Amino acid sequence: MNEFFKNKFPFAYRYFSTLIEQVNNGERKFPQSIIFEGDDIKSQYLFSLELARLLNCQNKGEDNCDCINCKWIRSFSHPAVNNVSEIHFKGEKDTSKTVISIHQARQIEKTILVSSDYHRFFIFFSSDLCEYDPFELNDFVKLGYSTNIDYSFKPLTYDTFGAVPLTLNALLKSIEEPPSKVTFIFLTKSRSNILQTVVSRSFVFKLNSREEKTLHPEILDLFSNYPNFDYVQALEISEKILNMTKQNPTLSFEVILDELMNYLKDLILNNLNNEVFCRKLNRDIKFINNAIKMHNSDIQEKVALETLMLKIARGY
Repeated sequence: MNEFFKNKFPFAYRYFSTLIEQVNNGERKFPQSIIFEGDDIKSQYLFSLELARLLNCQNKGEDNCDCINCKWIRSFSHPAVNNVSEIHFKGEKDTSKTVISIHQARQIEKTILVSSDYHRFFIFFSSDLCEYDPFELNDFVKLGYSTNIDYSFKPLTYDTFGAVPLTLNALLKSIEEPPSKVTFIFLTKSRSNILQTVVSRSFVFKLNSREEKTLHPEILDLFSNYPNFDYVQALEISEKILNMTKQNPTLSFEVILDELMNYLKDLILNNLNNEVFCRKLNRDIKFINNAIKMHNSDIQEKVALETLMLKIARGY
């Protein structure tokens, strides 16, 4: 993977570099659905294209590779890498211009039924026609991409799919049971902007830059004894975290849980050969997701956090 992303998305760079290597070695399967969260949608899009390039490259994914697949992807003309937005992937009979429509969802379903040797990507984002100052496309130039772009990169919201979630519901079958080597990627600021049934079937990953991602040492210090803490320590950690949210306005409940989740994901990346520990980590990541859902359902932070920490301590 190009080192451009090592500087921009350091954690994601390490994670996906390892994942793609394992996929190419036949050790793992690439996710069928991914949600990228973050503020920089244009960079999310470039990162998605880099994943598509690495999985379709006819060589070894070198940065300067000039195989036909890399050339096609860099010129936005690869038949298996599809933009899906209000202005992309529109059939002749689809007259919708302000939403990603159910017609597009049905067209995708038909498309993936046709066999292909490529790893196919469907990259969802909100877009309209626009003009760019050359400086705004500097990152595309750095990565060797064409700058022949006349459309914007905006985050997906509920409105992108229309007021009624028919489109996302229609996509569920394709997301749940796609043919091999098909990946859906959704670019958004927050998973809360995507239908929950889609989120539950997707791999959600924050694309935070080095500047955006600030790991607070005081939070990680609390987890220095992970996973070896008992019920008493679990409740003590919960109380300390709640005190942090009161004393430091930048450490909201959501920020702390996101940092804990990224910490556990980083542990997975560095312990891929330890199956027992990775199962524990994946289980605890699910507990964190459940705590986020509890908080979004207006359950008190204290209750959500204590429930989370006790589950981590007892393992279920």
